[in-house]
Amino acid sequence: MRGGLPPKQSEALVLRECRVCDGLGGPAAEGEVWIVSGFVVEPGSVPSSCEQALGGRVVAPGLIDVHVHLCMDAGLDPLGSLRAAGRGRLARLMRANAAMMLRRGVTLCRDLGAPTDLAMRLRGAIASGRAAGPRVLASGAPLTTPRGHLYEMGGEVDGADAIRAALGRLRRARVDVVKAVATGGGSSPQTDPRSCQFSDEDLCLLVREARCHGLTVACHAHSDEGVRQAIGAGVSTIEHGSYASEASLRAMAKQGISLVPTLWPALIVVDESPFPHKRMGEIRARLESRREAVRLALRHGVRLLAGTDAGTSLAHPGRVAAEVVALAECGVPPALALAAAGREAAAVLGVPRAGTLAPGAPADLIVLGGDPLSDLGYLERPLAVMRGGRWAVSPRNAGPGSP
Repeated sequence: MRGGLPPKQSEALVLRECRVCDGLGGPAAEGEVWIVSGFVVEPGSVPSSCEQALGGRVVAPGLIDVHVHLCMDAGLDPLGSLRAAGRGRLARLMRANAAMMLRRGVTLCRDLGAPTDLAMRLRGAIASGRAAGPRVLASGAPLTTPRGHLYEMGGEVDGADAIRAALGRLRRARVDVVKAVATGGGSSPQTDPRSCQFSDEDLCLLVREARCHGLTVACHAHSDEGVRQAIGAGVSTIEHGSYASEASLRAMAKQGISLVPTLWPALIVVDESPFPHKRMGEIRARLESRREAVRLALRHGVRLLAGTDAGTSLAHPGRVAAEVVALAECGVPPALALAAAGREAAAVLGVPRAGTLAPGAPADLIVLGGDPLSDLGYLERPLAVMRGGRWAVSPRNAGPGSP
């Protein structure tokens, strides 16, 4: 690299002596990556001003996590911690979680639950370069019923007028997506994951009003009844889908609704067994049902996306690679599992060409020790990370065990 200095955004940075996994489905192949003003360009299309040799390592697109909670601490009672934390502490936690995600190779994430103003401030701070982290798409406060799952984040609504008013507030805050909480959740003991929180009419109204504001809806739903309710309302993605039936998954495929199964956070809880025995039986059953839902979704052509539920119990930020591996362990082909944290995720999130290294894509990438399509485990150990054409973890500073 000329003079050892990083290139200016207007200069062309060329990554040489590397293999390129472009995120379009093929294996890594010898090539170069040319970057100008934070975007990938055609090789040789501009004069080369800066070069960096990568010693035969693999360059792949940065990872996308479509379901995170930056305001949660991944402890055994993350919602209790959230209730007890002051706003300053929450803001610091969100910055730290975002920075950790970027260091682990996540260059784009969808935050599906945080106090609205804190989420918007962090999104802006990262976009302006005042904070480190992946690009954030944020829902702000999830819409839930009074004392419903995730009520701690400030999105309680009761009835049609309250739903309309809440959606107006979210639109004015310029959220990127709306999060609806159709059923109870495992981390909220006052709720039941198998029970619906909204009436059919209210959930349909919520989705319809969101569309009027130009917003899609991501819907938390565990029970099959909640999944069917979300399908009927016309949501964009269903989060978890723990007990989704084959009939519901067929309907999702027909309507183009994506599934975010969040397998890894349940796996890590089962593996580390920190909860009372009576809860572990429920958690294991939910995990096995969720795995079966993934297998059925694959059979019926439902688009699968990778989300970690980061911030929930033991789900520390930046582990979307583990979710990709968990999908593959359910029979999802490696290329499709990788796409779930790449181009398929980007398509659903509405971020053109992200998740690939095609010309025109944002220069969000990771440097790996080998081809992830031959071993998805390489994704867990990025040797360098770039977002927007700037190194967040430089190849010069990355050792074999990084990050």
